[in-house]
Amino acid sequence: MLANLIFTLNIVTPFVILAAAGYVAKRMGLIGDAFLTGGNRVVFYLAIPAALFNSLYATDLGEAFDPAFMAFVAFWTIFSFVVIWIFAFLALRRRHHGVISAYVNGSHRGNLAMLAIPLLFSILGDDAAKTAMAAIIIIPIYNIQTLILLALHSSEQKKLRIGALLLGIAKNPPIIGTVLGMAASLAGITLPTIAAQSISSMAAMTMPLALICLGGAMTFKGFDAKFKFALHSALIKVAILPVVTTAAAWLLGFRGDDLTILMVIHGVPTAMAGYVMLVEIGGDTYVAGTNIMLTTILSAFTLSALIFAFRAVGIIA
Repeated sequence: MLANLIFTLNIVTPFVILAAAGYVAKRMGLIGDAFLTGGNRVVFYLAIPAALFNSLYATDLGEAFDPAFMAFVAFWTIFSFVVIWIFAFLALRRRHHGVISAYVNGSHRGNLAMLAIPLLFSILGDDAAKTAMAAIIIIPIYNIQTLILLALHSSEQKKLRIGALLLGIAKNPPIIGTVLGMAASLAGITLPTIAAQSISSMAAMTMPLALICLGGAMTFKGFDAKFKFALHSALIKVAILPVVTTAAAWLLGFRGDDLTILMVIHGVPTAMAGYVMLVEIGGDTYVAGTNIMLTTILSAFTLSALIFAFRAVGIIA
C-alpha cells in the first residue's frame, strides 16, 4: 500500500506544485496576463503537437491501433454528452440558456491537450501512444459538441457554420501533430538527430508550462446564487464521469492501459477552450469560470484517489 501511495504522489504532486507555483507567481506579479496568454499558446501550438508527434513517430501503429477501443471512445464521448445534456435540460430548463450550456460543458469537456495528455505520458511513458489515437477522435467531437451547445443554449442563439467548424478542426494543432506523427511512422521516416532532439525538447515543455499557466489563470469570482450549478457540474466532471466511464469500459472487457487512459481523459479538469467559446457568444461565464476553478482543485484529490485505486488493483503497473 505504501508503494502505491508513493507512486500516486510521484505522479500527482508535481502537477499540484506547478499549478500552485503559477498561482503564487501571478499573485506576486512575477507573471502577468500576457505571459499566461503567450504560454498557453506555446503549449497549444508547439508543445502539445510535439508531444503527440513524439508519441507516434517511433511507434508501431499496428500495435497501437485498436479499433474496438477507438469505437468505444467515440461512442462514449457522444453518449455521455447526450446523457448529461438531457439531465441538465430537464433539471435547469427554467434557467437561462447560458447556464445550461456552461453546466453541460463543465460536466463533460476535459482539458485533454493541456492536462490529460501530459498526465498520461507521466503514468504510461512510452506506452501512451494510444492516448494520441484517442485524442484525434475526441478533440473534433468536443469541438462539435460545444458549438452545438452554444448554438442551442447561448443567449445569442448563433447558427452553426459547418465550413468554419470543419476548418477549425483541420487546423487544430494537436490533431496536426497526431496526423504528422502517424504519417511519419507509417512512412518509416527517420528524423535527423537535431530535429528529433528539438521536437523532444519542445514536448518536454508541455507539463510545466501548461500547469504554471493553469495555476496563474485560476480565479474565484465569489459565491453567487449559481455557485451550486458550478459545484454540481464540477463533481460530475471529476468524480462521477471518470468512475462511470471506466466501469462501463470494464464491463465491456477493456483492461489495463485502456482503463487508465479513459479514467484520466474523463477525470481531468474542465477545458479552458470551452470557457473561451462561452465568453465569445454569451454563455454564462460565472458558472463556466467557477467550474474550471473547482475542477482544478477537486481533481487533485479525485485523480489521486483514482490513480491509487488503479495501482492497488493492478490496472496501472
